[in-house]
Amino acid sequence: MAINPLPPQAYTKETLQKAYSWLLNQNPSIKEMASTQEMLVSLYLKAQRNGEASLEAPSIQNFKQELKSLATMMGDFTPPTASLPSPAVTAKATSVMPSTFNELDTASLTAISEVKTVLNLGSDTEALRALIALGHKQFRKIN
Repeated sequence: MAINPLPPQAYTKETLQKAYSWLLNQNPSIKEMASTQEMLVSLYLKAQRNGEASLEAPSIQNFKQELKSLATMMGDFTPPTASLPSPAVTAKATSVMPSTFNELDTASLTAISEVKTVLNLGSDTEALRALIALGHKQFRKIN
């Protein structure tokens, strides 16, 4: 059962109907949050008062936690320094990826490879595009 983070609201049948109509045009994350009539009306009224963006703004604590998690994940991508000499990494990058990827570090190349595998993509370029799209979406949430 989801806990309503918004204060209780008094509402009419007309408000509930407007809220339901509004919900039909919202993204899946908002639809998931609107699990009860009270939640639906609370979300609808908050969006009306503060704008649609107010519903998707991440909390500072969630943002800090996500940054810590990403930092840990990036540390996991860093290979041991003795495992591959620098020329071997460069040769691997140029043989596997187009020349535009030559300037990427090992951690970025590893991330691209992992996304390609997990999402079953056909090329490293598709994986990079997916990462850029997801990163841009996250950036817009905090901006």
